Order: sequence, then C-alpha cells, then structure tokens
Amino acid sequence: MPLFERFTSISQERQELFEYHANPGAIDRLIPPWEKVRIERRSDSLAVGSEVILRNSIFGVPMRWHAKHTQLDAPKSFQDVQLSGPFKSWVHDHYFENGHLQNSILRDHIQFEVKFGSLGTLALPIIRSKLESMFAYRHLTTQADLTLKDFLEPHVVGRKLRIGVTGSTGMIGRRLVDLVSVLGHQAVCILRKGSRDDRFPTSSSSVIWDQAAGFSDLNAMSNLDAVVHLAGKGIASSRWTQSTKQSIRDSRVAGTTALVRDLCRLESPPKAFVCASGVGCYGERGDQVLDETQPYGNDFLASLARDWESAAMEFNRGSGNRVAVGRLGIALHPHQGALSKILLPFRLGIGGPIGNGRQYWSWIHVDDAAAAFLFLAVNPKSEGAYNLVAPEQTDNQTFVRTLGHVLHRPSLLPAPAFALRILLGEMADAMLLTSTRADCKRLTEQGFPFRTPKLEACLRHVLGCFPE
Repeated sequence: MPLFERFTSISQERQELFEYHANPGAIDRLIPPWEKVRIERRSDSLAVGSEVILRNSIFGVPMRWHAKHTQLDAPKSFQDVQLSGPFKSWVHDHYFENGHLQNSILRDHIQFEVKFGSLGTLALPIIRSKLESMFAYRHLTTQADLTLKDFLEPHVVGRKLRIGVTGSTGMIGRRLVDLVSVLGHQAVCILRKGSRDDRFPTSSSSVIWDQAAGFSDLNAMSNLDAVVHLAGKGIASSRWTQSTKQSIRDSRVAGTTALVRDLCRLESPPKAFVCASGVGCYGERGDQVLDETQPYGNDFLASLARDWESAAMEFNRGSGNRVAVGRLGIALHPHQGALSKILLPFRLGIGGPIGNGRQYWSWIHVDDAAAAFLFLAVNPKSEGAYNLVAPEQTDNQTFVRTLGHVLHRPSLLPAPAFALRILLGEMADAMLLTSTRADCKRLTEQGFPFRTPKLEACLRHVLGCFPE
C-alpha cells in the first residue's frame, strides 16, 4: 500500500499546535488556494465519528470526498479515513510530537490505495507530487498562522475577540473569517440581504445589514472588538462607463457612510473600525517610494480612495473610537483578483510584460492581507492609513519574469499599452499601466510578520509550485 509522510518542526508547543487543528476554520485554512474545493458539510470537530464532505473536481469531473474521524488521542494525534472519494482507501494520521525546547513536530502519515488497479498506479507520481505540494502548503500555513497568533497575543491577552467582517464572502473577507476562527476568536459576518450561504466555520455568526433598514439583529452587533469593512463593488468587474464608476463610488463611499452611521447608533459601538482602501490613492508616481504620508493623486481611483477614507473617518467623530485604513496592493490568489486573470496566458507560455513593464506593481499575499486587517483590528495603537503591501517593491517586468520562472514558462510576449487601452479603456491605465511603488513602512516598523515578503515565495505558496 503506498505511503506518504511529511514532518515539519513548528516553533510552538504541542498543545498549541493541536488546538490550532481542533479549532473551527482549520480545514478552511489548510485547503490550498489552487484547489477549487467547497466544503459541503462540516462539523468543525475532531471528535470520533465527526464527518466532513468536500466537493472538488479532477480534470473537470465533479468529485465528492466524504471523510470521517476515527481516532483521537488529544493532544498527540487524530485520524481520519475516507468513506468515499477518489481513492480506493485513504487513512490519514495527524501526529503532534514534542520537539526540542518549545518546538513541536507536525507529522502527516497517509496510507492510500488508488482505484483502477495497475492502470491507477500510473498516476502515482502525479498523486505524490500533488501531496507534496499540498502538505508543504499546509505546514507553511500552520507555522505562519501560529506565528501571527504569538504576534497578536500582547494585544489579545488571552481574550476571545469578536470581529465583525463585511465582504465576508469575498477573496480577502473569507480568508479573514477563517483566520479569526482558527486563532480561537469569533467572526461576525455582516452580510447583504440575499448573500449566498458560504458555509462559514461553526464558531462564526452572521447578521444581515441593509443600507436602508440597518442591522437585522442588534444583539449580534453588541460588544464587537472591531469591524473590518471590506465590502464594495469589484473595481475590475466590468469596463468603466460613467454609470459603472458611479456604482463603484456609491458602493464604497455611500455604503461606508451608511454603515458608519448605523455602527455609531449602536448602544455599544465597535471599539475600532478598519476600512479597506487601495494604493491607487497615490495615482501615477513613477519610481517614487510612497509611504503613508504621501498625498492623494488626481485620477478616479485616487479620488475614490480619498472620499472612501473620509467616510470611514466619520466613525471616529461619531463614536470617539479609533479608525484604521488598509490601503491594499494587488492581493495574490490563483482563482480571484489580478493574478487569476493573467495566469492562463502564462501557463500557455504566451505571457509577458504589460506595457513597457517599468511600472511598479505593489502586491501582497492574500493571507498577509487578511492577517494585516486582523492586526489593525486588534492593535489599539493602529490608527490612520497603512499600506498593505509586501516589503519587496517589484516592477511589472520583474513580476512577470518571476511568475514565468515559478511556472517554468517563458515570459517574453508583451501586452502593448495601446491594445490594453482599446480593450479596457480608462481602467487599463488606472489598474495596469500606472506605477505605484508603495512602501509598507508602518507595518514593518510595528514588526508585522509577513509570511511571504518576497514575490517568488508568495507565488510558489499560492500556486503550489514548490521547489523540489
């Protein structure tokens, strides 16, 4: 029977490592982002008899994986087995062992059998490669999340926090909800009427907010440690007509104004309000290094950010509590956002620089973005604007060359600026051709633990392209 095993030394005591895996949200955090997996049924428990059903696809064929926990010896180990799924059999033992000093060993031990007899054995090299990538990702994510927990502890001091999240079904919002849960806190998902059920971790709760009617449950909104506001119409969802730009502005500026109004009316407003913004606030600035003290630019995204941030600041005037603004760079995720839109041509070997390639693209790992928003939410000294970008400042030519290297593909075919302007109009300049060299000065000064401060490590982590 084929065997797969991976072990990693984790800078955390065994009990903490076990509790991380036992917390609601752990399964969400440990599903690699390159896998299109949906949790169909969950228990968020390691108890013997608890089950989980995952829905995925293999080469476009829908597949359901039904697993059950069959052994538990806390905090040493637990076991799950496949009841039905892609393998003939699958037994996965998770071991948590005492290591040197305060370290522990995370060990995954899997025995499996493939279907279709000798024909199935031909797929063993591919299966092993996928398992290597998957568990490299899982172990790196576990260590990074626990490092973040230690970093936040002086602000948390053992309390269980309640963090409200708007945009909780979006790319960063969902990662934030899962992160809050796996670190032992409660996320309150603030949803629009008619939002889809995203099967959040069982420790989270939800409340409906309507711009006209307010909150559906005032009790659910009481005594929040913070609200992280990520909701808004997608900036790149369609070509920028005047009506589209007005819709984008309304969703952010008018939406934030209404949300702040309703939060300030609560009997106990949140202790902090953290609002998303973007490094597009600086406009075209060439190779100038831009920290948070730089003025706003003059284009559409800059004026949008200025008014959006101004609307957020009204929370301080209305409640007396603090406001922080996270100015996001390009959050990197393989199935959402900017990276997802350029992956296919690069995988086909026809990717290359955008425009002249000299414009700076400020980027951040999607999980570093979620972690940074959580830091701004819990740190009582975090006020005002923060650039949520990685420390490595990268121009587009370097970005695409690094992506090509990670994918083992050429990156030589440019996308001419004139063609992008014909295709995308004003949005091409604002989002692809404008140079914004943002610097994460405030985050680094406060010791924020970036999990991937370098672009190559980030791309390998989100795409599963780890070096052998």
